[in-house]
Amino acid sequence: MRAVLALLAALAVLSGAAAPAPRASASVASGRHTVRTVVRPVGRDGVPAAGWRVVRERIYGFTCNSGPSRVAVDPGIRYCGAAITNTVACWKSARHTVLCMRNPRVHQLVRIRYRGAFRPVRAAARPSPQALDLVSGNRCIIRSGGAWSPVKRHPRWFGTYSCARGNLYGPGRDGIDRSVRPWRVHLVLNPRRPTIRQRRVAIAYYAGNAR
Repeated sequence: MRAVLALLAALAVLSGAAAPAPRASASVASGRHTVRTVVRPVGRDGVPAAGWRVVRERIYGFTCNSGPSRVAVDPGIRYCGAAITNTVACWKSARHTVLCMRNPRVHQLVRIRYRGAFRPVRAAARPSPQALDLVSGNRCIIRSGGAWSPVKRHPRWFGTYSCARGNLYGPGRDGIDRSVRPWRVHLVLNPRRPTIRQRRVAIAYYAGNAR
């Protein structure tokens, strides 16, 4: 079961990196600013929005006790499961199930039966994007947990996003420098013998409730 879940999580990250992003405007493509977009796949009533496909998964011992989703801008969205399940944004739905969005670029949700309660939660005070499109064309998905190698000579940095090429590391809650326009991140190609590149963020994707 652990091996299956690990494969599912890895496939979710890879599909997120390879999925097509919305067409960027000229200003985004030129990197003059970061566009913040909220993806709204599920209403507060637990019903999927039009155009979203739902697939079912069975994960033993799946719970929603970890608090609010850190990628959500609206209340009622929780982090469920564990790092290996890659379910950082989940909505309560029918028959003791949740609908979880793994990749805001792909209109697909997973329906999972959960144990215990799904209590109401407020939105995070300072949410982090669930996904990032970099001006360079690289695409990244937020780290849901697990052990990542530290970056040599940067002991206070930690891994924040997994990308099609390399990973993002940095200080703070998500390593994103919001003090500049567009936002900046650090792309690390090899943590042990690091090649570090500063990259600009074109699009930042958040999770929200369907209207």
